[in-house]
Amino acid sequence: MKSICFWISVLIVFLVSGCGEARLNQKKKHFLHMGNLSYKEKLYQDAIRYYREAIQLDSSFAQAHNNLGIVYLKTGKLEESLTAFNSSVGIEPDFTESYYNRSNVWYELGYYRKALVDLNNIQNEYPDKKAIFFSKGLSFFNLKQYDSAEYSFVKALRLDSTNTEIYLNLATTKFHMKEYDLSMDFANQSLKLDPASSDAFNILGMIYMQKNQKENAMEAYNNGLKYEFNNAHILNNRGFLFLLENEMEKAVNDINESIIIDPENPWAYRNKGIYYYLNKEYENALRVLNQSTNMDGELPLSHYYLGEIYFEQGLNKKACEEWILSINLDDEPGQKAYQQYCQ
Repeated sequence: MKSICFWISVLIVFLVSGCGEARLNQKKKHFLHMGNLSYKEKLYQDAIRYYREAIQLDSSFAQAHNNLGIVYLKTGKLEESLTAFNSSVGIEPDFTESYYNRSNVWYELGYYRKALVDLNNIQNEYPDKKAIFFSKGLSFFNLKQYDSAEYSFVKALRLDSTNTEIYLNLATTKFHMKEYDLSMDFANQSLKLDPASSDAFNILGMIYMQKNQKENAMEAYNNGLKYEFNNAHILNNRGFLFLLENEMEKAVNDINESIIIDPENPWAYRNKGIYYYLNKEYENALRVLNQSTNMDGELPLSHYYLGEIYFEQGLNKKACEEWILSINLDDEPGQKAYQQYCQ
């Protein structure tokens, strides 16, 4: 639920008479202006060309480097975007907008600590404090520093109490802190502001699952899919619920569709591995569960099911090793299996 804001630098083009440096300034400002217009029209390749023209005229034109970085980020060229923002802040060390924009690149690249460094450096000077606190919350969340994430989101919420994304992120954070009632409160507040929020219904479904209220969970997931039929996270979570209800065909259909929409979600591969395990396809289950743990080694139940597979194969030592990892994640089934078979 990352929502990225960009700061485009805008310079007004003045008609300057004369020659030499004055003409150079006029031309580079013209190219910057044309780049900005192209960006607004979503003509990104044209925008890149205009910003490059401006930089070619003046390699120390920090605003052009900044805006070029924004177009690269918008078009998914993260390394090029990072290079442009590095140039911008190298030329103009007090360019707070470029630091903020660069923090978004660090975030997208998964360098959350570096994102926080940039955000902390400009926190006092940057005009949009809500954006700073919200972005810090996202980075803290991905570092699994949930207390700090909550603190940052609450600071953002105090500056904008009608922002549904802040409520959603607080609901998600509280869910991971296992404070399910507070998580539900934030999710419901988000729905009051946006009754069609599929992500809020997804969080509610997850909470109901933790409370073992499966009918309520199914209703929440179905409501979310009414508003966003291709929400990969809801499809995956509903697929897991179908697994628990032993509706295997519905389960694998949802999980497969989720993977097609979002092939980077480790939870979907975990659920696909559980599906294979329940169908006694142990080699496929091992392959997919290992894939999920390689993507995220702290997924609940993943190590428990790996232990179950190794136990079925007679590899008791490996099973116990996996159950120890499961216990470290507070998985109750892993703890029970370890106590029964490993002590």
